[in-house]
Amino acid sequence: MRLPELCLALLCAAGTGTEAPRAARERPLAPEHGELGAARVDPRQAWMLLAGSPGRNSGERGRGGSGALTAPAGPGTPGKSTAGAGAGPAVPEELLRELQLLLRGTAKMCRTAGEGSKEEKSSGGSAQRRVEAAFHCQTRADLAVEQKTWLELGQFYIPEREEMFQRGPGLNLTSGQYTAPLAGFYTFSSTLHIARREPRRKRQGCRGSRLRVLICVQSCCQHNSHLESVSQLESSGELFTISVTGTLYLQAGQHASVFVDNTAGSALTVQSGSDFSAVLLGV
Repeated sequence: MRLPELCLALLCAAGTGTEAPRAARERPLAPEHGELGAARVDPRQAWMLLAGSPGRNSGERGRGGSGALTAPAGPGTPGKSTAGAGAGPAVPEELLRELQLLLRGTAKMCRTAGEGSKEEKSSGGSAQRRVEAAFHCQTRADLAVEQKTWLELGQFYIPEREEMFQRGPGLNLTSGQYTAPLAGFYTFSSTLHIARREPRRKRQGCRGSRLRVLICVQSCCQHNSHLESVSQLESSGELFTISVTGTLYLQAGQHASVFVDNTAGSALTVQSGSDFSAVLLGV
């Protein structure tokens, strides 16, 4: 029996006091304009019945109490208590037990649904995807970049520090080339610390002198996709930093590396501690 039908059966049984519980449950509910039809009960009457107001066929109160009421006192006569004389109508115990079981079952279903939702949220929040390919390394020594020279950086190493790491194969520290173990999108980053090798007064000033740092695929920056950053040398000091970062798609087996293009008329030095890193974002 559904909850509305059970409540209606309780109200009808409390109002008449004579209808059997099974008959009250089996009585059809006739809808009329979206409401209960023939079995409809006036709200005020229903409240008075459940509250224990006097009705026909007086008996014990619905909760099994004594039902003692105080009769109104006459003139000069103190009121006296009479048991059962004006007691509220009886509510069948069978319907009350069924209502309690129905409410308990509904509460249990709500708790179960809430716990399941919490478990889904916690499992979704705690699930962490493992990074299959990544590295972060640094140059071991200073690297000279002569004037008008194109150089692929190498001689990297991984210091024993928390921020330096390597996950998965593919990194050649000597050549500086990283070969993708899986096809996918990789985010690359490189930060180079550059020092000028000649004093400012001996430099051959030339407008348009610039330094380019690139991360290229298959060591071919002209025909393949690449990342690039440019710094104008005439506005740079004795020591400056240049960085390049971005995302490249690599097929399995393709490699990426860092290149320096010095178009100035003086030599430069890539200092030790310059870094190169990559992380596989996804396939």
